[in-house]
Formats: sequence, C-alpha cells, structure tokens
Amino acid sequence: MVDLNYSPVPLLDNIDEEIMKQFVINSIISVFLTGALFLSNTLADSDNNKLRIELDGEYLTAEISNMPIIDVLKKISEVCGAEVFVDASIQNNTISANIHSLPVEKAVKRIVSPYSSVAVFAQRTNSKGDKELFISDIKVYESSSGGSNVQYVNVSKSAQTEHKSQVYQSPFRVPPPVPGVHAKGSYAEKAQKRINEKMIESRIKKIAYMRSKASMEENRVRKDITRLKIELSRAPIEDRRELSSELSAKTRELYNLQKRNITRIQNEERILRQLQARQH
Repeated sequence: MVDLNYSPVPLLDNIDEEIMKQFVINSIISVFLTGALFLSNTLADSDNNKLRIELDGEYLTAEISNMPIIDVLKKISEVCGAEVFVDASIQNNTISANIHSLPVEKAVKRIVSPYSSVAVFAQRTNSKGDKELFISDIKVYESSSGGSNVQYVNVSKSAQTEHKSQVYQSPFRVPPPVPGVHAKGSYAEKAQKRINEKMIESRIKKIAYMRSKASMEENRVRKDITRLKIELSRAPIEDRRELSSELSAKTRELYNLQKRNITRIQNEERILRQLQARQH
C-alpha cells in the first residue's frame, strides 16, 4: 500500500557535503585560472608592442618591440628635438631594438637597422655661452636605395602641425618656398649654410688627422726597412735569405700602405671640394 503522506527530500540534502565543498573550490580555481590566463595574454600583447625611448644628456636608451618605424622616429624626434625624415616606402615597416646609453647618432643607426640613417650636425650656443654641436636633422631610408631618388616624410611634431602630409624629395634641401619661411636669406637657408660650414671645418680636420696618421704609419715601416737593410749588409751568407724575405715583405707593406692612404685622403679631399662648391 502506498503511503500518500510521503514527501520527497530535497535533492541538495542528498548531496554529500564534501562533494559540495570540492565543487565550490574547483569553481573558484577555474575562475581564478581564467582571469590569470586573460591577464597573461594581455601582458604578452603589451610586451609584443613596446616603445620606450629616453635621452640622458647625449645618450639614448630604448626598448622597442614590433613597432612601425614612423612611430619610433616620431618618438626619437620628440625626445631629441631633431627634424626626422623617413623613406615613405618603409615608414610602416616594424622594427625591434634594445639599446642602453649609446650616443644619439650611433643609437639611431642601431635602432633602424637593417635600414640606413644619416645625421646632420649643426652648431648652437649653450646656456654657458659655449659653442656646441647638436643633431639637427636625421633621415632614414632603404639601404638599397643609397638615399637617392627617395621620397621622405617629415615625422617631426612641427611638420605634422605646420605641413601635414608634406613629402620631400630630399630632406636636406630647403623645401618649396613658403613666404616668410624659406625665402632667400631666411633662417632655413642661413642654418643650412652654417651646417655646411661646420661640415667643411670637420672634414678639413679629418684630412689633417689622416695625413698625420698616414705619415706615422709609413715612417714606422720605413724604419723597419732601414734596419733590415743594415742587418742584411752585416749578416753572414746563411742568414741573408731570411732577411731578404723580411725586407721584401716590408717593402710590399709600405707600398700597400701608401696606396691605401693616398686613396682614402683623395676621397676625403673630393668630398671636401664638393662641400666647398656647395657653399658658393
């Protein structure tokens, strides 16, 4: 006979208390792991796109990961205060670099590698009244182009404000005249002239140093040749063959040294003549 007074026991009452505790603990762990995984992915994405550039005096430190060149160069321009131009064909390519306390010019070359870069120096008077050099312009371009026949985009903050989307065929020529800005005798033209003068002065000093160094190197070898000739004249017959061989090697060394030095100095002198012609 069926007992009509039967009342079902709630399901929860039948669940073992330990099982219930384990269920709750597992749920909490699951939520925690899901959150940790999400945070980890977020941080990983952040690490995959990193851009930190700091200037300490004349030294640059940078942490860059998978950033477009144009964004990196905008930051460099902002930090260093230089006008920065980038080859329009590579501006959206990504680069990565990690450098610590390098001079600005060397740092930029490392940062934009495998692309090429050139820095132009100008002169200014510091707060102490002393003359000093600073980087006024930087250009970055595809190495295979050699920097010629390239369209450059000025990524500097001033250019974005004043000349949006302006493209230059060459960043180191004065852009198309703007009344009162790039007219003949303007600040831009005078600044370029001062830059050329400083480059000429620097090139003259470099040539003088190269001549002095070449003379010291050649005189050192000449002294060795003179010594070997004296030793050869006094040496017994059995030792003369070895001394003759050394003398021939030193003579060849002097010839190659002179040839190399002449070529290098002539190249520098050719560049100097081009700079001087540009001034007139």
